[in-house]
Amino acid sequence: MQQASRVSLTSRAFHNTELGKFADYLTDLIGYDKLIPMNSGVEADETACKMARRWGYRVKGIPDDQAMILFPTGNFWGRSITASGACDDPSRYHQFGPFTAGFDLFQYNDLEALDAKLTEFPNTCAVFVEPIQGEGGVIIPHEGYLQGVKALCEKHNVLMCADEI
Repeated sequence: MQQASRVSLTSRAFHNTELGKFADYLTDLIGYDKLIPMNSGVEADETACKMARRWGYRVKGIPDDQAMILFPTGNFWGRSITASGACDDPSRYHQFGPFTAGFDLFQYNDLEALDAKLTEFPNTCAVFVEPIQGEGGVIIPHEGYLQGVKALCEKHNVLMCADEI
């Protein structure tokens, strides 16, 4: 006998008997209070950008519409307009603009470059990093890089968002 498939993530327009069970299971498993399930990685990162900006305005006190988010060069988090505008790959951004404002790049694996950008942009709310970059090959950061990013985020009072799926 074949078991019926169960869909745990549907549009919010529909009642779903599985999502609550899934959310309870996963939050209990990882020890978090809440979760926001997504259909794709780019959707997750777009939501993380929104959450980081909201935190910047409400908690850090950044003036409205001035929050900056920093991404390392060589990043890949999708092909949406926002993701394309926050990258340095011409095949993803050339002739696709205009793009979402409030993003800038720093040199991947270069903590001095990140510190300089955080100093240049005091209204930064978040730094996004991929612990292992994968679009241009498997690129693993230098020893201590992620710890250094975390320390700089703490120093400059910004969120560190790790994008790894």
